[in-house]
Amino acid sequence: MPATRNDVDTVTALLATADALLTEGPDADGPLTPAGRARGAAYALRIALEAAVDATLTAEAAGLGAISMRAKLLCLRHYAGPALAHRVNALWNRLSEGCKYHHDEIGPRHAQVHAWRAAVGSLVVELTAPGAAVGFPQQRDDSALPTEASTC
Repeated sequence: MPATRNDVDTVTALLATADALLTEGPDADGPLTPAGRARGAAYALRIALEAAVDATLTAEAAGLGAISMRAKLLCLRHYAGPALAHRVNALWNRLSEGCKYHHDEIGPRHAQVHAWRAAVGSLVVELTAPGAAVGFPQQRDDSALPTEASTC
């Protein structure tokens, strides 16, 4: 289930937004502090990853459009395999934590968000690559399974 052109454009625009927020120097005009730019880039990266997951799951066609991202990440293991799904889930959790504002924390470091940017970029490529989605597994036919009486 390859991503559509619109999905790719959305993810590309979000990654470009994150890049712009990360590359603006300290002399940039505007109200954003370096910590604000890092947190904004983390938001853009998380949304880009979510869009790539949606494209992989073809969320609307599979009836997954109305469920939470956590539930979609659970479903992803059946569509893209457990190893890729685990990496996506771990990165999404880190990005979600980096997006949260706590009055007693500084927020994600600039270097950390750069590392997240590289990871999101590689995961998006893996998720949107043709053949990345393996399709939802078919349910087993329970009538073909041996019964307790026949196994003894």
